[in-house]
Amino acid sequence: MKKIISVVIFSFIFIFLLLESTAVHAKEIRGVTEKTIRVGLICDLTGPASGVFNGYLQSIRTYFKHVNDHGGLRGRKLKLIVENDRYTIPGSIAAYKKLVYKDKVLAILGMGGSGQHKALYDRIEKDRIPVITLSASWHVTRPIKRYSFQPINDAGDEMKLIANYLINVKKVKNLRLAFVYADLEAGKMALDQLEKSMNHFGRQLVGKEILGIGDIDASTQVLALKRVKASHVAFIVAGSGILSLFRDAKKLAYHPTFVATFHAIGEDIVRTAGESARKLISVGGYSSWYENEPGVAELKKITLKYHPERKYIEKYATNRYYSKGWLTALTLVEGAKRAGGELSGETLVSGLETFQDLDTGGLSPPLSYGPKKRKATEAGKFYKADVEKGYFIPITDWMKPMH
Repeated sequence: MKKIISVVIFSFIFIFLLLESTAVHAKEIRGVTEKTIRVGLICDLTGPASGVFNGYLQSIRTYFKHVNDHGGLRGRKLKLIVENDRYTIPGSIAAYKKLVYKDKVLAILGMGGSGQHKALYDRIEKDRIPVITLSASWHVTRPIKRYSFQPINDAGDEMKLIANYLINVKKVKNLRLAFVYADLEAGKMALDQLEKSMNHFGRQLVGKEILGIGDIDASTQVLALKRVKASHVAFIVAGSGILSLFRDAKKLAYHPTFVATFHAIGEDIVRTAGESARKLISVGGYSSWYENEPGVAELKKITLKYHPERKYIEKYATNRYYSKGWLTALTLVEGAKRAGGELSGETLVSGLETFQDLDTGGLSPPLSYGPKKRKATEAGKFYKADVEKGYFIPITDWMKPMH
C-alpha cells in the first residue's frame, strides 16, 4: 500500500514538474528575455563592401545605445549581435544560422547584399524571423514575403526616378543615356527597370557596362562609354567601383553627366571626382548629415553626444550609409513599440504593419507598411555635388515615380 501511495505521489510530482516546465517553455520567446532583446546584424566588415557597412553599423550601435540609456525598449536593453559575412552568400548563410539557431535573435538587420538576402528567403519565411534589409533589390517585396521588410525605396524606384527626371523634369535634348552596374541582384534588376522606363518614354539606352563593387580599374568601361558617345551615364555601383569610374573618366578626359543612385552620395566621391563632380547628380531615399531637417538634427544631436570627436564624425556620421542604418534601427524600434501584447517576431511584424505615413522628421519620406506592403516608400530626392563644400546638397523635394 505504501508503495502504491509513493508511486501516486511521485506521479503527481512528475506531472506537476512537467506541466511547470511546459508552461515556462511556452512563455519563452526567441530573442526576448526578462532584461534584453537580442537583435542580429549581418554585414560585410572585411570584404569589398566594408566601406558601405562601417557607417551603417556604427549608426545602429549609436541608436541602440541611445535607446538603452533612455530605459531600453519595452523595459529591456537592446543587445546587438554582429556577424561578418564578407559580402558572400555562403558567409551570409552561415551568419544567419548562427544568429537564428544559436543566438536566437528576435530580428535581423542588414542581411548583406541583395544576393545574400535572396538566398535566404525560404529560410527566413520558415523560421519566421523578421528582417529589415539593406538590400535595394525588388526581389525583397515582389512577391510579398511576410518577414522581409525594406525600410526605403528599391533600386527599381530610383531607375524610374532617374528616367523621369532626365526626360520630363530636366527635358534633356538629344539624351544619350548609358548604364553602368554591378552584376549583382540589385544591379541586374535596376538594368531591367531602366530599360523598361526608357521604353516607356520612347527611348533606349545607348550602352551598358558591368563594373564590380571591388573593381579598381574602370578604363575599359569608360572607353566603351566614350565610343557610344553617351551624354549621360546612370550607374548603380558601390565601393571602390564608383571611385574607379570617376578616376578613370577623369584620366581619359570623358566628362558626361553622371546620374547615380544613393550609393554615390558621399564626400569620398566628390574628392575623387574633383571637377567632374560638378556634373554628378544622385537620387537617394535618406537625408544626409548636412541637411536641415528635424530628423537629421535629432540624429546629429544624439551622435555628437556619444561621439563628439571629429575623426568619428568624418569617418562614419557623414557617410551616406549612416542615415540608412539610423533609419533601419528607428524602424525596428518603432515597430516593436507598436507590437501588441508580448513582443515576439509575430507581434513585431504586426507592429510594423501599422505604419501609415510614419513621419521621420524628414530623415526619409513618410513610411508605410501593411499586410500586402513590405516596401516603406517609393520616393526619393535628387542631389548634386557641391565641389566647394565637398558634399552633396538636395536639389528637389521628395518625389515619387511617375510610371
